[in-house]
Amino acid sequence: MRCLILDDDVMFSLELKKRIDNFLSKIFSDYAIDIINNKFDDYNDYSQCDLIFADIDLKKSNGIDVIKKLQMLESRATIIYVSSRQELVFTSLSTRPFYFVRKQKLDEDLNDVFKLLTNYYQKIAKIVTFDFYGVKTSVFLKDIHYLVACGHDISIITNNGMYTYHSTLKDIIQFIDSNLIVRVQKGYAVSLMFVKEVDGMNIILQDNTKIPMGRKYSKEFLEKYREYLIL
Repeated sequence: MRCLILDDDVMFSLELKKRIDNFLSKIFSDYAIDIINNKFDDYNDYSQCDLIFADIDLKKSNGIDVIKKLQMLESRATIIYVSSRQELVFTSLSTRPFYFVRKQKLDEDLNDVFKLLTNYYQKIAKIVTFDFYGVKTSVFLKDIHYLVACGHDISIITNNGMYTYHSTLKDIIQFIDSNLIVRVQKGYAVSLMFVKEVDGMNIILQDNTKIPMGRKYSKEFLEKYREYLIL
């Protein structure tokens, strides 16, 4: 888990970092919190971020524009704006933020957002531990792209590569135990979080992998995908 704070106010950034650190320590055993107080257009610093707290009024930059450019690079970071400009809350919606924290109501809003993030991470960022041929490997649910059956093995494609597990597709879906992993044909299951679009009977993933749906599984997949988009 990597968290990033974008704010040109150094003292505020340090105080915010303390509060975020206290929150993340209760959920993750391995995490890092970085602060950027200038050079906000160096997008290499954002490449592997999972969570971003961004001010909107930045020196020589607009936080919303920074996030828009970052999202064009297919960042999947969770965005939370922290700003004294309450009137910009509706403008910020174009970037689909998770929350808008008002600096004037910092304690109240951080309390709310941490509660929401806790529920969010319990659902999508839970850790699934597999035994890959005697080696235990832990994978965040949110990092799973799709699963494919290969004979008596299941390949799990994730952000960090491919893992192979001796199992049936049915058993491993039950083991993961998440409504976000949905079977779409006899040999494939996909993560709803990684679906880019549905084109007829084809599912297009974020990396442009195309997986055809089986008619037997299409109704259930489409129902769960609609529910996912609404939530």
